[in-house]
Amino acid sequence: MAPPAQFGRFAAIALTAVLSALSTGCSDNSGKGSADSAPAPPEISSTTAPESGRGGLTGLPLSAYQADDQSSVKEIQARNALIIACMHRAGFSAFAGDGLQAAQPPDNATALPAGAWGYLGPQAAATLGFHPPKRTAPRPNPAPAGSGEAYDGARVDCDRQAAERIGSPPAAGSRLVGRLFDESMKATAGDARVVAATKQWTACMTAAGFEATTPEELSHRYQTTPEPTPAELAAARADADCTAGVNLAGLWFAVLAGYQRQSIDRNAEALTAQQEAVRAQDAKLTELIAGESGG
Repeated sequence: MAPPAQFGRFAAIALTAVLSALSTGCSDNSGKGSADSAPAPPEISSTTAPESGRGGLTGLPLSAYQADDQSSVKEIQARNALIIACMHRAGFSAFAGDGLQAAQPPDNATALPAGAWGYLGPQAAATLGFHPPKRTAPRPNPAPAGSGEAYDGARVDCDRQAAERIGSPPAAGSRLVGRLFDESMKATAGDARVVAATKQWTACMTAAGFEATTPEELSHRYQTTPEPTPAELAAARADADCTAGVNLAGLWFAVLAGYQRQSIDRNAEALTAQQEAVRAQDAKLTELIAGESGG
């Protein structure tokens, strides 16, 4: 569903960017009726915090209607296989994937876990603060033999052909999922239980010597420096302790999941069609990979 560039951001940078990506298309009008009235506060049972913020997001009910990590990796594999085969047909038999995106899943444990729910992961808090882990930029491959204008033209053409063959599920379904995700986040932010837990978190942080009204405000304050500072690491450790102490993350994800289940019930027909489209796209990727690998 998402193009590789979106998957790269999803895998490698802050979860705030994940939320932004999942919330695109919030002005879409498909699935009318989901915003006709304010949703009722959902009943919740378990409030166990997920092991990571990114893991919590990908495990939400609405995430079942988007491509998962495995499918996103598969899309990169299919795109790379198509481009390599195309370059070989174009006469560049030595082309082995120079400059193509590596097909690897994201690391939930090191994805920046700062969000509306607070900081998850005491180990990351103690070593990374509110900064994402550094990633070593790959060394550029030397120009292959025969590179030049013809090579560059073939690469552009092969990229285009691969994108056309891969395609994507209908955009309307993806926009609907994004809009419903955005609506559920807004409902969660205004839920009395989440508001109360956030106030408890604020009081805990104040007692620890750190003024902040929301976890997002706290994390953004420290993300302007190239490296984590001692003050940032101290604030992140306090955030981890306070988040766990008031169970902000567990409550936030439980409430958010409840609102999302309501959205799914109100938009069942459109979302079922979207889920079928996502599954069909995944099957298509499997066929493309098998076809280019000779399987």
